Parts: sequence; C-alpha cells; structure tokens
Amino acid sequence: MIERLVGYADLACIKGNTAELGIAIGENGLWGKGIGFNSAICMMEFATKKLGITTFNAETHEANVRSRKMLEKIGFKEISRVGMEEYFGMNSRLIQYELNLLQGNLSLKVPPYFLSEINIKH
Repeated sequence: MIERLVGYADLACIKGNTAELGIAIGENGLWGKGIGFNSAICMMEFATKKLGITTFNAETHEANVRSRKMLEKIGFKEISRVGMEEYFGMNSRLIQYELNLLQGNLSLKVPPYFLSEINIKH
C-alpha cells in the first residue's frame, strides 16, 4: 500500500473548551469518499478526550456543498453567514457553523462511544 498525504484536519483558535475545526482534502478524486468526515470525527474525538474541547466551530464556503453536508451530517448547525471569499474563481459567501456537545443536541451524528467519553447521553 502506498501512503501519501491527501489532506489535513486541524484545530485552531483553541480557547478554553472551544476550538475551530478545519478539514481539507486536496485531491478532488478523493472527495465524497468519507475521508473528510472520518478525519473530522477523529480530530473531534482527540480534541474532546485529550484537550477537553466541547464546542467546535467551523467555516466553509456557501458554494462548497460537500463540506456543508459533511458538517451537517456530523451535527453542526449554521449560526451565521458573514464574509465573502474567492472559491474556485468565484466570490462565495462564508458560512459559520457550531457544534456544542454539552447542549444535549439530540440530532448529533457522532458515534455514541464518542459521546460517552464526555458523559453525554445520546
């Protein structure tokens, strides 16, 4: 098996129990295969277990439908639409999302074992 870098997952703006989640998969031939979703879940699990993060923020372009659907599948909720940025040569509005694991949000799509680590009933 050949191993190569195809993207990244990161946490930024860590403050208290809040962090911004970032995901990028560079090769468009790999989009839509669950790599971003699984990377996001792994990063969130690490952040929750090791860093005590319970609130995650994320931002994507309005035109990036795959990213929006992935965030919503995980359980993120849109909180605002502020800013514009170029995306594939066109101006696109930025959408901000949030997921607070302590709000008792019953629509969470993260695995139940993940929630049990921070004593949240799914």
